[in-house]
Amino acid sequence: MLLNIDFLIVEDEFLIAETISEILKNRGYKKVRLVATIEEAITEIEICKPNMVLTDINLGNQKSGIDLGELLLNKYQIPFIYITSHSSSEILNKAKYTRPNAYIIKPFKNEDLLVAIEFALFNSMLNLEVNIESSELIVKEGRSIVKLICNDIKWLASEGNYTTINLREGKRRVVRMSLSDFLDQLPSKDFIRIHKSFIVNKIHISEIRTNTIIINKQEIPIGRTYQADVEKFLNK
Repeated sequence: MLLNIDFLIVEDEFLIAETISEILKNRGYKKVRLVATIEEAITEIEICKPNMVLTDINLGNQKSGIDLGELLLNKYQIPFIYITSHSSSEILNKAKYTRPNAYIIKPFKNEDLLVAIEFALFNSMLNLEVNIESSELIVKEGRSIVKLICNDIKWLASEGNYTTINLREGKRRVVRMSLSDFLDQLPSKDFIRIHKSFIVNKIHISEIRTNTIIINKQEIPIGRTYQADVEKFLNK
């Protein structure tokens, strides 16, 4: 079983969301994000498309998890599971038309949830290696969602809780996101982390020195612990 799956849990009851998260992490799944509303879920999906969504139906506002299910089916094509206390025929009838991959009634057994997830992933024919070779990157900058072309990205620099994305023509974007999260989304054939604070795009490298890489006259250090990986990567 491959565990490099990105989960999004949509649940407005914090303790339940944390319980589901712990079940997934105890099984070995590492990428689990939590949101409480449909609006937050849509923002997360636009920034970093998850491989699986687990959503409650009653989210305590005007829109329900079924509304999110319709978006996941028709717009995003992401497999999802309803985890809910609702089992009435009316709710079930509405829910089934959104074609969830499973429907789990609270309270549930841990193993029932995990089996449902594995079947959902299998039946959706998801690539469990997780395809991250996308030519585009979606990021949130302030209150805006921005789409970037990966080939336009020269290098990324970490600055505390923020990352500066350096682009062609001297343009920059500053986003609240870690370098590790970027590395999960960028095409692995082109991008490599060369330092705890830097990721570079090899198509823009103009010169390689012993301890530095040059991109457009910008000298970027290669961390000592990254040197072997950098040499292997650049010699592919």
